[in-house]
Amino acid sequence: MQPTVIINQHRNTALIVASSGKKLLVIKLSKGKLAVTSLSSTEIKDQGYIVSNYSPKLAAQSYLQHGAGVGERARKYLEKIAHSEFSDKLIFI
Repeated sequence: MQPTVIINQHRNTALIVASSGKKLLVIKLSKGKLAVTSLSSTEIKDQGYIVSNYSPKLAAQSYLQHGAGVGERARKYLEKIAHSEFSDKLIFI
């Protein structure tokens, strides 16, 4: 799965980092320590998130510098994305 940056109407951003069954693993940018959350597509839509064209690699690099810290599981995903060769653009098939 290609990482994807999402944003809602309140300008809150999050990064979809993987999928686990029918759920998506998401790291939401927040005031506290960043952590991985499991959400369904419906939950993401209900929270007003839409796909952003912002680079997942740049988002991951920024999230790694988060002042309140990054949880270990979130750090592993973010480091993988920050040092990856994923395309900066979504590819629709």
